[in-house]
Amino acid sequence: MKKNNLFKAVGLVILFLVLLSWIVPIVYSIGGFKGDVSNQIGFVALLNAILETFSGFGSLVLYVLVVGGFYGVLKVTGAYDKVLESLHSMTVGQEKMSLISIIIVLALISSVSGLDFGLFVLFPLLIALIVKMGYDKLVALSATVGATLVGMYGATFAGTLYGANSSILSIGKHDQMLAKVVFLVLGVAALITFILLYLKKTGTATKSEKVSHSSKKQVKNDERKGKRSTEKVSKSTKGDHTSLLTMLVIGCVVLIMFLGTTNWAGIFKANWFESAHTSWTGFKISKFAILDKLFGGVDAFGTWLTPTRFQTYALLLIIAIVMLKFVCKTKWSDVFNGFVDGIKSYILPTIAVILACSVFVLVYYNPFLSVVTESLLTATKSFNVALAGIYTMINSVFYVDYYYLAYSVLYSITGVYTDKSVLSIISVMFANLYSLVMLISPTSVLLLASLAISDVKYTDWVKFIWKLVLALFVISFVVFTIMLIA
Repeated sequence: MKKNNLFKAVGLVILFLVLLSWIVPIVYSIGGFKGDVSNQIGFVALLNAILETFSGFGSLVLYVLVVGGFYGVLKVTGAYDKVLESLHSMTVGQEKMSLISIIIVLALISSVSGLDFGLFVLFPLLIALIVKMGYDKLVALSATVGATLVGMYGATFAGTLYGANSSILSIGKHDQMLAKVVFLVLGVAALITFILLYLKKTGTATKSEKVSHSSKKQVKNDERKGKRSTEKVSKSTKGDHTSLLTMLVIGCVVLIMFLGTTNWAGIFKANWFESAHTSWTGFKISKFAILDKLFGGVDAFGTWLTPTRFQTYALLLIIAIVMLKFVCKTKWSDVFNGFVDGIKSYILPTIAVILACSVFVLVYYNPFLSVVTESLLTATKSFNVALAGIYTMINSVFYVDYYYLAYSVLYSITGVYTDKSVLSIISVMFANLYSLVMLISPTSVLLLASLAISDVKYTDWVKFIWKLVLALFVISFVVFTIMLIA
């Protein structure tokens, strides 16, 4: 990996928190008595916070490493190149439509299921595919991590977001659905428009169209000569059972992640998977729950909503690796070596994730940030969209996982606002603005990991994406204002 500035970006946030701890005291309240205490963060405390990250985010760190190991095995078996070639052959002549399709599919998946970092397992393959189609890495990133976060920006049912919101704020899971759909449609439209304008400006779109036109022309010439090159490629792809089976394995992994993370109870008011899981694990032979003992430990589909879901994702990938061993007929020693090499190649993305998560640990154990931000909520007597939005965005930068943002920050809002109509707006605001912030924040774990595997500088990404972020920011506050007035 060439010189990058990901660590510098997240390091500056950590430095900001350390300096803030020397200026702002922690306010506490005991039995109605309020006071403050200084709790400056020193070198040892900083190191302890980073080490403590493994306690709260160990499953996330494990998942990132296993994704690296998974791709290491794909490459050592030769399946990676075959799958990439197969997928690329499907896009020849349809590059632009394929790019738009990837964006829409990823956005819809993340909007419905809340499968944010879970989709990271597809990013290395999709980014490589989009680059192979003739686009640059910035376009590839915006079509993957960008589309995923835009889907969260317009989250409709996403249990990883609204599951927590509904529990904390005691509001319906279908509440404000029209506004959610509006955010999804406008967000995806803005992203696609932004990418197409970028391609037009840089000339990439014209270049891609020329390649596509040339490919079509060549096919016609080949047909006239009787070569039928396109048909040969098609037959070759169909005959490559390894490629098809590998894609099937990857597809099954993503499907299971989707089924597990989608909040079915929130969508249909009941979770049939959970009922079936209870019946299945409750099966007994002579009063002995044999199935629960053998296969217990994995929660029912539709309930993988907490950070522990990453442990299950990692387990799925390990099972997939075993399946690839037999599909590709590879030696165990080669699988092991590929897995280890893959982990080694993902060390830097993992370190970036650890540093980003350590920001939350620092804020959680040293809550001096709340002294600064909570004044925004009490600055006016009534609910103020602008101040509440700023409050949400600031906290989103430091509470890097939405689960912890909800239970640490959103929960405290219930002590300030009690009106259900206001709380329903706040629910959408938190999910929407958190996802928007994650598009550009130096503490966004999904963004940092994606930039690291793509070898793209954080500053290059910011220069590229800031106009889209600004447009989505304006859309958000316009819609929030309408929601408040309506």
